[in-house]
Amino acid sequence: MIGQLRTRLGLYAPFVVADDLGGTITTWSFQHALWAAIKPKTLSETRENGRLSITQSYLVIIRYRRDFPERARLIWGDRILRVIAASDPDTRGERLHLICEEERQ
Repeated sequence: MIGQLRTRLGLYAPFVVADDLGGTITTWSFQHALWAAIKPKTLSETRENGRLSITQSYLVIIRYRRDFPERARLIWGDRILRVIAASDPDTRGERLHLICEEERQ
């Protein structure tokens, strides 16, 4: 498995602070650099306000981390991947499978 983890990613977790108007502001803070295997999973097209919107999802495999945040983003080059779900596929604590969607900016 280790030989397949060839892509370097940045793991970011949300940091929420109160603003002056009683709301909150979410910023993303860097947590760790990770090695990962990234595989395209699905590509879907939808119409939003008369425009075509394409959503790409990925399966990202990393080494197991007990402290993986509940909400997270991965930075892959100039792409931002939003982590939708994280699971330990065989419950052996060796790796995490992350289902991610690319965020369009």
